[in-house]
Amino acid sequence: MIEIIFGLFGGLALFIFGIKSMSEGLQKMAGKKTHAVMGALTSVPVVGVIVGALITIMTQSSTLVTVMVVGFVNTSMLNLKQAISVIMGANIGTTFTAQLVAFRITDAWVFLAAFGFTFYFFSKHKIVKNSGFVAFSLGMLLLGMSLMSQAMVPLRHDPAFQQLMLTFSDNRILAMIVGALFTALVQSSTAATGVIVAMTMEDLIPFQAALPLVLGTNIGTTVTALLASIGGSLSARRAAMAHVLFNVIGVVIFLIFLNQYENLILAISPIDDIPRQVANAHTLFSVINVILFLPFINQFAKLLTRLIPGEDVRSTQGAVYLDWRMVDVPNVAINLAQKEILRMAEIAGENIKLAMEGLLERDSKKLTAMKAQENIVDGLEKEIMHYLARVSQSGMGADMSIRHAGLLHASNDIERVSDHADNVADLALSAIEDDVSFSEEAIDELKAMYDLVIKIYDTAIKSVKDNNIALVPLVKKLESQIDNMEEDLRESHINRLKQGRCSAAAGVIFLDIIINFERIGDHANNISHVPQGKL
Repeated sequence: MIEIIFGLFGGLALFIFGIKSMSEGLQKMAGKKTHAVMGALTSVPVVGVIVGALITIMTQSSTLVTVMVVGFVNTSMLNLKQAISVIMGANIGTTFTAQLVAFRITDAWVFLAAFGFTFYFFSKHKIVKNSGFVAFSLGMLLLGMSLMSQAMVPLRHDPAFQQLMLTFSDNRILAMIVGALFTALVQSSTAATGVIVAMTMEDLIPFQAALPLVLGTNIGTTVTALLASIGGSLSARRAAMAHVLFNVIGVVIFLIFLNQYENLILAISPIDDIPRQVANAHTLFSVINVILFLPFINQFAKLLTRLIPGEDVRSTQGAVYLDWRMVDVPNVAINLAQKEILRMAEIAGENIKLAMEGLLERDSKKLTAMKAQENIVDGLEKEIMHYLARVSQSGMGADMSIRHAGLLHASNDIERVSDHADNVADLALSAIEDDVSFSEEAIDELKAMYDLVIKIYDTAIKSVKDNNIALVPLVKKLESQIDNMEEDLRESHINRLKQGRCSAAAGVIFLDIIINFERIGDHANNISHVPQGKL
């Protein structure tokens, strides 16, 4: 029994390791495509189903895709209807592995491991190297399947085990519950289904017992999404609940028509090939369930809104788009970090405007508001840096690493822009408190430089938002204009002082303001290089 237990769990460990490693390898091969495909979703539910299925096949994990969907909904990247359609597709995509192993190709693990390791270890070409890693991981998956099958051979003649299988055949509700609990424990419907397929390969379990176990895996796999939605937005909780209701209602329907379902599987599957029958049952459940639900997706979304009522309220304090559940999916996490950085950039841009308006209008309320927003920017910069540091612990390709480094620098530069705006606000408050006034000429010069500063900052942020390197030369040109203007204004100011047209107190504030404006131009130039990854 000890050999059986260790053999079974050792094989299961290799199987889960293979799934996880293959998922990581496929994600590296897909690169930014996963996020791009998700972003290409339209309002057409069928497209969402196809996208969900494709991404699940690419990542080899419906759990990962579902958690990604919850994260996307939480950050408003997907609406509820889109999320439901992707979840439906993920349920279909996750059956791919079961179909693969059901063809009894476990002996191929030797060749996959050997060739995969060779390509991974010796090749320097990124695509070949990642392909080798995926092949090696698939070999480990098949080896795990083989070890599980071998470990359970002695159970063929075990009376207690035989009685348990008879109980599952007679009490299918119990079998379904066991399947759900096991799936929730290993947090992978693919792994749970793999164990069931391995048991059928050794004739340890009849199809009548395997069928409700497979149905149970579809319930157990929803636990991870529920856990991922805890602490998330209202929409994220609805998306997680969509996964639960979609699978649970589907299982209930199939249990009601279980005999007809069983006959259908037996009719379309090879005779006496229980592994293929189990794999087909897994796939057909997901496909039929999607066909049943898809026409009523609008009503389903309304039901979820009624079950979990309310409206999302986002605070201006703290990060809005950062999702810590996504840190192990670098291409997604980096895009979320970019959205948060752009949000921080918008607040920093408002700070420049508030500081200048407070100075020109002598409005201390605007300067106080700017001070409050400066604290928000400081907090966001710390959160983003912490988030990106955690993301860096996951595997990233060269392009993604460059982008990651660029965003780290951009976050720091934007925070420094806000600091310089804060300096201008302090100077404006000093001018108001000490009743320092500027000449009309000085005010016109400050306005002219401010216009250039706003233009260079907005252009730099646009270059990051659109990933547009074509804007970099324009930013560089504007920076040169600001540098030249700072020198010209300094000389002009000295002439006014000599001619007695400006007070010494006003002169000091004027010089400090144009210095801070010039520094903002420098940081804007740095920010514009993020699309190139050069900082």
